[in-house]
Amino acid sequence: MLRALSNTSVELQLNGHWVMEFAVLDDDYCLVTNPTVTVTVTNPSGAVTSPTATAINTGIYRVSVQVDQNGRWVSSVSVTNYGTLGYAAWVEGVSTTTDLPSLTDLKNYLSDGNPDYLPSVSDGQLQEALEAEAAAQRRVCNVGAIYPTDLRQALLRRVARNLALRGLPEAVFQGDAETGSLVLPGRDPEVRRLEAGHRKLVQP
Repeated sequence: MLRALSNTSVELQLNGHWVMEFAVLDDDYCLVTNPTVTVTVTNPSGAVTSPTATAINTGIYRVSVQVDQNGRWVSSVSVTNYGTLGYAAWVEGVSTTTDLPSLTDLKNYLSDGNPDYLPSVSDGQLQEALEAEAAAQRRVCNVGAIYPTDLRQALLRRVARNLALRGLPEAVFQGDAETGSLVLPGRDPEVRRLEAGHRKLVQP
């Protein structure tokens, strides 16, 4: 059988190296000498390569692949008579300032592509809200060199909430005689969900 010694699902930076390690074991869980190993790697464009698996010890192998395209890479490791392992890697390039949500991106998000649906605020106010919410996100999230799509969506939603609450300085919707007023929660649950995997740990 095959046993993965490295993570079978990883996130990597563009032009980094994807390292896959695995062990080949017989039915008695002893490492196998000189098995027949076949590795295939498919890049995001669909091109398939067959890198060589290097023996780093008896029955223990390593494959290293440079990931030079953004997107999802997959690999299949097959050992004759011992089974197959699957690996996957998501690759993203380092984000520059131009990769972060822009004023145009924000307008498209707020209007859903229809300019008539834009809130009645100036471009300056939109930019100010975008910068403020980006700073707020950095305070609570680890925002690294790669700016992933979940943080991007969370930031745009943060700004939408910011603008929606400008007319409600106390975050209170006035209800009626039966329901009374509604106090909005301090944090948006969808923003929390999108940012959950990036939240900074609170030091004791």
